Amino acid sequence: MLRMNGSTVAIKPFAVLEPKAILDFSSTQSQYIAVYLSREFASPRAILTGHDYEVICAAICAELGLVISGSKDGPCLIHSMNGDLLRTLEAPENCLKAKLIQASREGHCVIYYDNGHFCVFSVNGKLQGTMETDDNIRAIQLSRDGQYLLTGGDNGVVMVWQVCDLKQLFAYPGCDAGIRSMTLSYDQRCIMTGMASGSIVLFYNDFNRWHHEYQTRY
Repeated sequence: MLRMNGSTVAIKPFAVLEPKAILDFSSTQSQYIAVYLSREFASPRAILTGHDYEVICAAICAELGLVISGSKDGPCLIHSMNGDLLRTLEAPENCLKAKLIQASREGHCVIYYDNGHFCVFSVNGKLQGTMETDDNIRAIQLSRDGQYLLTGGDNGVVMVWQVCDLKQLFAYPGCDAGIRSMTLSYDQRCIMTGMASGSIVLFYNDFNRWHHEYQTRY
């Protein structure tokens, strides 16, 4: 819970992030994000402001010291972890409400909007590519090197995309329930998905199969 303007509101911890950073934003009313360096810190390191509407998604790139966030209405913003508003991400006119955000240590920012469009931005704010999908995407995950994007949604299919041009590389066999959450194992060899049915499904993964150097060598 968080005390705000004399009232108490519920806080939804968005993620525990490497090395020891946590983003918190309220599920109602809040137009800012609190950045904590650890669970033990009673007060946040910084308060990130600038949104006119409540924050609904956010991601952090600890290596670059950046936080990317999206609100219920309005553009996504990039802040420093110290609270400085750095830039606004200008998406195409039909991309108004961000639902999911992922950021990589290589400087890529992938945003999924409620109209079914993906946009890839550089951390300098340049729009690098767009793509539309017919699935209602519920979970996205970037590879550690930022070259590949995993997506999953109501269709129950995990898709692999190349980030630089948003080219579809692979589709895993479909599941009998929609995908609600997704993560990669530490060695990037296993994709773990949480399903609408309550089950957990694991997929073997090998990004090397699409890596140019690997294909050239073998």
